[in-house]
Amino acid sequence: MPLDLVPEAADQKAARLSSKPIDALDADATHYRIAANYIDVLTSKSGIKPAFCFGSLWRYVPSTKLWVESSLDAIAAAVGAEYQGLKLCRRGSDYRQIANLVSFICADDSFFSDAPAGIAAGSDFWTVTAEGDVVSESLSADHRQRLKISSPPVFDAEANLFGMLLDNAFGIGEAGMAQRELLQMAMGAACIRVLWRHRTVLMLYGKTSTGKSTLLEIVKSLFPADVVGATSPQNWGSEYYVAALAGKMLNLVGEIDPHTPIPGGAFKAVTGGDVVEGRHPTHRPFSFVCDAGHIFNANRLPPTRDKDDAFYRRWRIVEFKNPIPVGQENTRLAERIIAEEHGAVLGWLLDGAARLAKRGGLPETDEHVRLVQYWRASNNSALQFLLDAEYCETIAGHEIKASEVFESYRKWASETGVKPLGRNGFYEAAEDGAGRFGMRLFVDAATKTKLFSGVSLKK
Repeated sequence: MPLDLVPEAADQKAARLSSKPIDALDADATHYRIAANYIDVLTSKSGIKPAFCFGSLWRYVPSTKLWVESSLDAIAAAVGAEYQGLKLCRRGSDYRQIANLVSFICADDSFFSDAPAGIAAGSDFWTVTAEGDVVSESLSADHRQRLKISSPPVFDAEANLFGMLLDNAFGIGEAGMAQRELLQMAMGAACIRVLWRHRTVLMLYGKTSTGKSTLLEIVKSLFPADVVGATSPQNWGSEYYVAALAGKMLNLVGEIDPHTPIPGGAFKAVTGGDVVEGRHPTHRPFSFVCDAGHIFNANRLPPTRDKDDAFYRRWRIVEFKNPIPVGQENTRLAERIIAEEHGAVLGWLLDGAARLAKRGGLPETDEHVRLVQYWRASNNSALQFLLDAEYCETIAGHEIKASEVFESYRKWASETGVKPLGRNGFYEAAEDGAGRFGMRLFVDAATKTKLFSGVSLKK
């Protein structure tokens, strides 16, 4: 292979670029030349060109082998301090325009989403192969890591306190082990930044004092505070809240509001690997792909107006079933696990990511399926009615006029205090969810009458 075509490692490129001379600026240098010079100065310090992503400029620091963030305001301030003697760099508006040019020149919206999946811990980069093996290698600029966990993972170590937490939450039977496996896979994937590639978020569901918050506190402790967000999906309809997700590795929400609907369109865009637009106050909008792992706590399933399968497919729900009796709570359990079993928990998470790689996808436990069906019904009054055993009965092959079903639904809504849908809204809502219960809505070819199949009325 010709020498000029041999791939250049990041460290080799850094050494070459750091020795490259920087052109001097004329007193009347344009904004573009000043921006280009500023980028050259940053590049000379590390040998790696900075990248503008998530609405910020990221530069590599060789001493830590991490990428660090500078906001547009910080860039403008640095430009003013460095170039304020030049003719076209004397006012705040000049500094801001030059900072914006820096962002345009260095723009790379997929800089981090295209990075290798894994996590920096100790002096190494830990990742999971496609075959499901946990491997490590020396950390470098190519890994594009924004954080480093101080201690490496510990595999096959005893973690009695952490195990006790999971035993109490799920029990030790077959169903409990299935839930534990789902939790381990999803949380492990979130920690090495691959959960978003599965277009899935994790909900920890259950009553208070079941261990949800303790588990979230333990996972949160593994990461620096500046890469952990707490932006509820109920706020993702706002570009300002979406912007708060940029650059976060984890988005951990301590409690989802049980009364505020989740906007379906925005939720599916953020969690679907789509390019979304965010905006920080006083700054221009920017585009990015959200690669954060989302984990939400919920005492109750939140409302949503979205009834389609794509919304519910995005979720995996783990049910915490066993509340700790009042007076028996261990308020220092998370603190002790963090202090005594930190490495073992990280190893457990990496093992979970490896199991997911081998399996290829996240499983659906019986608890998850049951809760999603309940959730769909609670957000769909048509489905609630069709599954109400006092009013309806599922009978394979039985046909009935859709108008009769709708009138019975109106009566049910009046008696139960539910705001009824209109006729067309009822039919659309029924079509969205009834099929998985053996019911369907169709038009009889001979009579042109709309019929329900698979359901009979009791009232």
